[in-house]
Amino acid sequence: MQLSKTFYALAAVAALASPALAADNMQGITATTIKIGNLGPFSGDAAVFNPLNFGPEAYLRYINDKGGIHGRKFETVFADSACNEAKGIAAAKKLIYEDKVFMIMGNPCSGVAMAIKPMLEQEGIPWMGPAANPKLTRPTSPAMFHTTYTGIESGEAMAGFALSNPAIKKIAIVEHSNDWAHGYCNPASDFIKKNGGEVLTRIAMERGSTDGTTQALQVKTLGAQAVLGCLYQPELIILLRDLQKFGVAATVVGALGADFDQTVQQVNSPAAVRDKFFQPYQFKAKIGTPALKEFEDMFVKYLKKDELPKAGPPTNFYYFGVPVGIVTVEGFRRAGPSPSREKWIAAIESIKDFDTGVLADTVTFSKDKHVGVSRMYAVGLDKDGKQTVYTAWGKPLPE
Repeated sequence: MQLSKTFYALAAVAALASPALAADNMQGITATTIKIGNLGPFSGDAAVFNPLNFGPEAYLRYINDKGGIHGRKFETVFADSACNEAKGIAAAKKLIYEDKVFMIMGNPCSGVAMAIKPMLEQEGIPWMGPAANPKLTRPTSPAMFHTTYTGIESGEAMAGFALSNPAIKKIAIVEHSNDWAHGYCNPASDFIKKNGGEVLTRIAMERGSTDGTTQALQVKTLGAQAVLGCLYQPELIILLRDLQKFGVAATVVGALGADFDQTVQQVNSPAAVRDKFFQPYQFKAKIGTPALKEFEDMFVKYLKKDELPKAGPPTNFYYFGVPVGIVTVEGFRRAGPSPSREKWIAAIESIKDFDTGVLADTVTFSKDKHVGVSRMYAVGLDKDGKQTVYTAWGKPLPE
C-alpha cells in the first residue's frame, strides 16, 4: 500500500513537471529522423515574410534528397504565428510540448521571437532564425543563434550607405514605434551621429498606416537629403509613393522588413525608386547571377507551388532565409552521429569563417558571440533602372 502511495506521489510530481521533462536533451531525435519546428507567419498580412521560412525548408529537403545527415533525415513541423505574439506563444508551446521538436527554425517576426524567448531559454530549446531584434542574441542566450543580420548590423549598413554619398549629411528617420524598428533605427541614428551626419528628426509611421502624407511633408519641410525607413513592406511602399507625390528628392534607404523586388514592383513608379530607393544587401552577388543560381534551382525543385511566388522567380526573402537551414544542418554535421542539444550548440559555436555560399559575409560564432555575420552591401536601381549591388555609393559590386 505504501508503495502504491509513493508511486502516485511520484506520478503527480512528474505530471506537474511534464513540460520541462518533455524538452529533454534528445527530444526530436530518433535513429532515422531529426524533428524541426518551422514557426512563421503563414497567414494574415505578415505572410509576405513566409519565404524566410520556405528558404531553409528547401535546404532541408535538398539534404534529405542527398540522404540526410549521419543517416537521419529532417522532419519539419510547420506552425503558424500570423506574426502575432499570443498565437506565436501557443504555436511554440505545441511545437515543444506536443510535437516535441528538437529546435525551432525560421520565425522571422521579432515580436513573436521575443515573446517565446523565455520559454526557449527555460527549456533549452535551440533557435536559429532571421528575426532581426538584437535583443534575441545580445546578451548571448545559450541556445539562440543569429545566422543572419540583426537590426544593429542592418541599421549601421543603412546609415553607412547613405553617408557614403558625400552630398548626404542631413537625414530623417521614419519608423514604426516597436522594438523591431528601434532595433534598426537606434543603431542607425548612433552611427550617423558618430560619423559626421545629422539626424533631423525621427517620425513615427505606425503599422497599418494607409497614408504617408504627414511624414512626406515633414521630410520635405526639413530639407532632409536622405530618409531611413525602418518600416515593414506595406508602409514602406506607401512612404515611397507619397515622397514621390510631394516631390521629395531625398534618397530613401529601407530596412530589411521589406523584399526589395516586391517593393519596387508594388510601388509601380520608376520615378519613385530609380536611383533613389536602396536597401542593405545580404548576399555575395546579385540574385539571378550564376553565383547564386544553385539556390534558385534548389527553391524551384524542392518547394511546392504554393510555397513559391505566384509569378516570377524566387525573391530576396527566400535567399535570406536559406542560410538558417544551411547553418542548422552544418551544426548537425559537426555534432556527429549521436547528436544532443549540448553537442549541437557546441558544434554551432565551433563555426568560424564558414561560407554559406549565399551571404555577403562568412559565418563565425563562439561561446560569447551568437551573431554570425556583419558585412553587408546595398542594392538599388541605377539611373537606367538596372538592379545593382553597391559596396558604397556609386561603387557597384563587380559581377
